[in-house]
Amino acid sequence: MFEYLKRAEILGATFADIRYEKIESRSITITEERKYLNQGEEEGYFIRIIQNRNFGFKSTNKISNIDIEDAINSAYGDEKVNIVFLPSKHDRITIGKRFQKSIEEEAKDLEKIKEYIGNLHESIRSFTIKYYEEKFHKEYYSTEDRELVSEGNISRLTITVVGRESNIIAEAFDAVSTHLGYVLDIFDINEILERVRKRLTNQLKGRTAKAGQYQVVLAPEVVGVFTHEALGHLAEADGALDGILYKLKGKKIAPDFVNISDLPTLNHNKAFGTLIYDDEGVEGREVKIIENGIVREFMTDRYYSAYLGQPPTGNARAQSFRDPPLIRMRNTYMKPGDAELEELFESIKEGYYMVSPIGGETSPDGTFQFSIQEGYRIENGEIKEPIRNVGISGYTIETLGKIELVSKKFDLDTGYCGKYGQVVPVSDGGPYIRLSSIKVGGI
Repeated sequence: MFEYLKRAEILGATFADIRYEKIESRSITITEERKYLNQGEEEGYFIRIIQNRNFGFKSTNKISNIDIEDAINSAYGDEKVNIVFLPSKHDRITIGKRFQKSIEEEAKDLEKIKEYIGNLHESIRSFTIKYYEEKFHKEYYSTEDRELVSEGNISRLTITVVGRESNIIAEAFDAVSTHLGYVLDIFDINEILERVRKRLTNQLKGRTAKAGQYQVVLAPEVVGVFTHEALGHLAEADGALDGILYKLKGKKIAPDFVNISDLPTLNHNKAFGTLIYDDEGVEGREVKIIENGIVREFMTDRYYSAYLGQPPTGNARAQSFRDPPLIRMRNTYMKPGDAELEELFESIKEGYYMVSPIGGETSPDGTFQFSIQEGYRIENGEIKEPIRNVGISGYTIETLGKIELVSKKFDLDTGYCGKYGQVVPVSDGGPYIRLSSIKVGGI
């Protein structure tokens, strides 16, 4: 690849890098009536140059089609591009461990799950089981003499059921993902199915929550979606400069015991956003978004690192070789505190316990609204009956200031994050937390 990079320099580029990517993917979908199996492979290259302080790009699926002249000729703009440059580095890494099962063997595993679902709940009218895996090989080269090779795999299982009792129709789901191997070797399918059964039962039998402001306890899944959606996107530098969080840098917006970070990897089987080097060849590091309640720093790519004058964070990610890198989250979470889980419930006379979200909306001004698929009423410190058709809403900065307790217990959740049409795997999570007040309402 370095011969192409050298050619770019000869043609006047002050910087150039090339990404190569090969992806082998499989997907299996099973419903009550059908089964779909798909597998494929794709590979390609993405070339980026800087000339006259403008970016130029070119992507191709064949090395013989690499055209440095086309990349040079595509460079245009306001001639204000400036990036952080890095020292020479050569490295090769493997993320997780490879696993070898045929797609037919994996389909048989999912057929067994289909049999279990048939006996899971008498109300179930339809279901969907989805499995996805991806094995990747990536290479990065730059005119800084950086040569970085990484390979690994990810796998994900999602189960969704729809049930009906009388005139009530309800949907419940659970999903698990990992970078450590085959998802059904890492997680207990019985625990997954039990969560689905419980959530469906709650949605069918639960009461409607009484709207108002309440003390609430949020479980790690809900803390994770808040941390990712309501705060994380506000801390991505390409949006932060025009958002509410940048103006608060260096200011205290939460109690001392609130710490929120984005990391390239965590020692956790659900660290689905694991990324040792990003798609600009930058080593990932911890980004301390909030440290001891104070807004500290933002996630960056090479360009915004130079613009903000902060060390690069390794948050530039692209969905595929066809796409330019964007500033994206990886593993974003609130750090555990000192409280025992029981302490969070003890003093609540009337409130709610929110366990699992099912969707939501956020806005650049920091407002958010999340729907809850599993939740319970709290009375005099005890968890009571389940609730259904409920949501929580608020303003990010105010909500952070209302955190009263943070538990020692901690967990992550996994999923995919979309931005400007690109989707990448991420994880988010945190401890259990208690809020002094948040708006609870029906949906």
